[in-house]
Amino acid sequence: MSVWSSLRAAAGAAGRAAGAGVGAAAAGGSRAKFSVSAIALSGAPGNSFRITPSRWQWHKFKDMLHYYVVVGAIPATLIILYSNIFIGPAELTPIPENYTPKYWEYERHPITRFIYRYIMHSAQQDYEKYLHYLYEENEKALLRQLEAQIKLKMGERGDYQAYYYRPVTAKYIRAFKESHEETVNRIGDD
Repeated sequence: MSVWSSLRAAAGAAGRAAGAGVGAAAAGGSRAKFSVSAIALSGAPGNSFRITPSRWQWHKFKDMLHYYVVVGAIPATLIILYSNIFIGPAELTPIPENYTPKYWEYERHPITRFIYRYIMHSAQQDYEKYLHYLYEENEKALLRQLEAQIKLKMGERGDYQAYYYRPVTAKYIRAFKESHEETVNRIGDD
């Protein structure tokens, strides 16, 4: 049994028990009893208050769509139309002597020229940035090789605990090793 059918049954029972309902009040009854269910269910049968989901999100989406079309798409369309109608594509002409064209002057469309001139980097600048990246990576590789060689020598000689930690000066350790080797050579291993 749905909520509305139970409300209708309750409103009908309340109207019969009271002897007067909405219609009695309209007919001029002195004392009419109104209930929320009787008011909500008054009218033709089948006409009742329908609960529907909110359409607020849909209306908000439409508002935002219209806003961004007005703010973004319309000005962009006007700029594109202006540049195509009044400026037009570039035409090839001979390059004058003693003049080096800029990198954006090689583009045909005016909007593309604008983007290359004010937003993007030139191909030469991108190439030089890439070369600098390769140089930095090469320097890092050389430093890693040097570090590996240092650790190898430290392991062979055993004169340092680590290349970044030096508890004593190494010259005394080397001098002690040399004197120990001389002593072993003079006296022997016994």
